[in-house]
Amino acid sequence: MRCTEILMAATVGLSLVASHLQAGETALADPTRPSNTGWQKQRQTHSGGNYTLNSTLVSSSRRVAVINGRNVSEGETVGDATVIQIGKYDVLLQSPNRQIRLKLLPDIVKNQ
Repeated sequence: MRCTEILMAATVGLSLVASHLQAGETALADPTRPSNTGWQKQRQTHSGGNYTLNSTLVSSSRRVAVINGRNVSEGETVGDATVIQIGKYDVLLQSPNRQIRLKLLPDIVKNQ
């Protein structure tokens, strides 16, 4: 008798799942998975004109910044600007008309 009850409960459960799939309902979203644009919007905190600083990497052996989604080092160009200096939280660009300082976290990091 007990085996029959378990088998009926399993059948009812499977039929409920099958009915949801047949109705075209989408699967539940994983709440632990980041959204497609969540981190990108948070990291694109400040832009200077057409330039957006996404992240920086500063170590004893190299300095790299991601500007407009592209990895650049000091001396390289982004658009019509040259990367002059890469810091932990900012990047200095030299465009033909002016210098542009991009800040990664302008609201959190205080000027030192």
